[in-house]
Amino acid sequence: MMATTIGRWTRYNLFATPASALLSLVSIPFTAYVAYLAARWVFTVAQWSVVFDNLTVLLVGTFPHDQMWRALLACGVLCALVGITLGVVLTSRRWRGSAVIAAALAILSAVAFGVHMHWIAGTAGYGAIFLAARAATVHWPQLGRGIGVLWAIGLGAICALLAPAGVDHWGGLLVSVLVTAIATLLSLPLGIALAFGRNSRFASLRLACAGYIELVRSVPLICIVYWLWIIVPLVFPPQAYISDLARGVAGFVFFYAAYAAEYVRGGIQGVAKGQVEAAQSLGFSKRDECFIVVLPQALKAVIPALVGNVLDLFNNVPALFIIGLTDFLKSGQLILSNPQYSAHQYEVYCFLFAAYLAIGSLISYVARRIERKMGQGAR
Repeated sequence: MMATTIGRWTRYNLFATPASALLSLVSIPFTAYVAYLAARWVFTVAQWSVVFDNLTVLLVGTFPHDQMWRALLACGVLCALVGITLGVVLTSRRWRGSAVIAAALAILSAVAFGVHMHWIAGTAGYGAIFLAARAATVHWPQLGRGIGVLWAIGLGAICALLAPAGVDHWGGLLVSVLVTAIATLLSLPLGIALAFGRNSRFASLRLACAGYIELVRSVPLICIVYWLWIIVPLVFPPQAYISDLARGVAGFVFFYAAYAAEYVRGGIQGVAKGQVEAAQSLGFSKRDECFIVVLPQALKAVIPALVGNVLDLFNNVPALFIIGLTDFLKSGQLILSNPQYSAHQYEVYCFLFAAYLAIGSLISYVARRIERKMGQGAR
């Protein structure tokens, strides 16, 4: 049955016309040859020991040995949040997929911190926390109703947990994911407020929101991050210390809120006027009309654009190098700055590419599931 299906797909997609058949006959062998060369390099030539030796730096940064438990616990909380999120958007029949992700996290962390009994207990906790959170959402679906609140509490707990070690030690993939999650969580509500403000009946509020959006969208992200890094110490008193990471996250929030506002505003304008008139005829207040009738439909329409916003945010986190922060990409560059590893740039950058691809694919997949669920709810 599977062979018949594959043969039918090949016939109707790759060899349907003479032109497509000719293109397939040329491209398929070339692609196979390139894949063969890549696989041979990966499994026979590449020296992945340079990645394994520095995996801790790539994942969590340069925490001292006695403070590494903070990074481990923070990663465990982050895995729990990811597990809860996947539990909300996936059905119970996708349990095996969650188990595979949890096993991969446990194996990767075990390689990073060494296969010792002291570390096995901590690193295996990644998978245990992930699976426990995933199972909880199957038996208690109401957890999904407060997913945003759970992420806010979890990220706050992670930052409080890591703070005593010093922001200078934060780095790697942990910083990239934290900045992405915090900036997304804060920029979306700000963008929604700006979108409604731009549609307000008050002219002053409309002008202020429109001016902010147009100003921010016309300036590069790196300029906003750098300006905030310079301006914040001038505005706040010296005793009110605000870390470089907080200033960098604020720059991302203000920048991506402007783009989220335009996406949401487009979704609001796409809501049928009949929906608003029906809400008004039922006696809905202006607040209920906005948040019960208009906003859910607007968000459903702009989910792909908002997901693109999140992916763009994650891919632009390396811009924080301008204020001295070490993200995932910068960690790889720091490793290559060591003369001992400078000849292995292909291995390091291939690992970075694979990690970025995996995280981006996971975000896109979760977004598609959310969009499908919202579509089923609408029917």
